[in-house]
Amino acid sequence: MLHNPNNWHWVNKNAAGWTKKWLEENLADVQASAGGVSAKIDKVTSMDGDVDVNQRKGKVITIFDVKLVLEYSGKTADDEAVTGNITIPEVAHDTEEDEYVFDIDIFAESSSKQPVKDLVRSSLVPQLRTIFAKLGPALVSEHGKDIQHAPSNNPSSGWRTPTHLQPSEAAAAAAAAAPTTASNKTSNVNTTTVSANEEFRTTAAELYATFTDPARIAAFTRAQPKLFEGAKVGGKFEIFGGNVSGSYLALEEPRRIVQSWRLDQWPAGHYSTLELVFDQNDVDGVTVMRVEWKGVPVGQEEVTRRNWNEYYVRSIKTTFGFGTIL
Repeated sequence: MLHNPNNWHWVNKNAAGWTKKWLEENLADVQASAGGVSAKIDKVTSMDGDVDVNQRKGKVITIFDVKLVLEYSGKTADDEAVTGNITIPEVAHDTEEDEYVFDIDIFAESSSKQPVKDLVRSSLVPQLRTIFAKLGPALVSEHGKDIQHAPSNNPSSGWRTPTHLQPSEAAAAAAAAAPTTASNKTSNVNTTTVSANEEFRTTAAELYATFTDPARIAAFTRAQPKLFEGAKVGGKFEIFGGNVSGSYLALEEPRRIVQSWRLDQWPAGHYSTLELVFDQNDVDGVTVMRVEWKGVPVGQEEVTRRNWNEYYVRSIKTTFGFGTIL
């Protein structure tokens, strides 16, 4: 039984297994023929990455990022058999339908097999784009009910039917879904400090700019800041559609940033303190970001680390190409 009064707490469900099966079923009918040339998808060779459905405070979202390898087969007009792979490096919750990349390979490639490869590109790829665009809504529809109380079981929850968010909305909702990570001066919450280190293949100056330049903030949060008074002591900000807000407490360019930070649903005046220190290593060409986050409720340490990595570290690396995503 799901124990989550008012649908308040962060609930996470791993849906990777279901997703692979869904892809296998939905890709089975992808095929095309033209001018005596044919091609079809045979199987999902591999799926690597994460697929999660998350719920917090009555809202269900899906966060996924996987690499797919598909096997296809076909025949030329001369009845020559052709097989090969289609690699899609990233199928993600925030990828638009026209942004998917398809790397098409032929086993034992030869010029005579090129018509099949061309057919895959012109006719199978558009079908794949359409199917991938349906994955997010399918995940929410199938798994949202498993991690959220219905109104009859939770009358005060303000429960809503789950909906799939468009890419520009997904990041905002993801941030809003992040766990409470602040200490309230007027509350008796027991808190602790979370520390983390993350390596980026860039300079300290570039990382500093990523957390202070509104254009860069808009890029990795997938939305324009609702408020940005400037990267200065006392400068206020609201990002992720206003779900995250705070102000700059200290700035030492390009090495250190300290922010007050809160979620919109927190009690008034309830802020955490987030300190970022950027240590640049000129020999290796990398910068280590040291994070110290004060005010994390006891018992929420691992959840805080996981969501910080997903919504900030991973997004920054993906957006700006600052290193390998683990």
